[in-house]
Amino acid sequence: MEFWLMQNEDKFQLPVPPAEYNLPNEINVDVFNVENLGEVSFIGKSKLSNISLNSFFPNQKYNFCQYSNFPEPYECVKLIKKWQQSGKPIRLVITETDVNMLCTIEKFTYGEKFGDRDVYFTLDLREYRKLEGMYFNVS
Repeated sequence: MEFWLMQNEDKFQLPVPPAEYNLPNEINVDVFNVENLGEVSFIGKSKLSNISLNSFFPNQKYNFCQYSNFPEPYECVKLIKKWQQSGKPIRLVITETDVNMLCTIEKFTYGEKFGDRDVYFTLDLREYRKLEGMYFNVS
């Protein structure tokens, strides 16, 4: 299983895949109290999914890295920050799964520990839905 992040021509595979991921699939449900009937629910459309990826950008080649010619840790940080500041969504693809979605980078937290110069990170992504073909009357 590979974790890929892409924006336009930039593509980046995480050298060390996260140990796990969870992708919630929810819908909007509004519940109202109707006199003489009780609670009723109205089923809406799907909510935007959130996913949080935790891993690290290695400073050296480990036997569990998925490939060897990965960028330096702070080059990876620079790329993620560039994407986050671009105002454009990225695409997350997790191979061998059905995950292939446009996302916004909601939060990117990174830092070092233990002096090994590896950069540990949490990448919080939110599904991005385009508003193509929708018209809004703003008055």
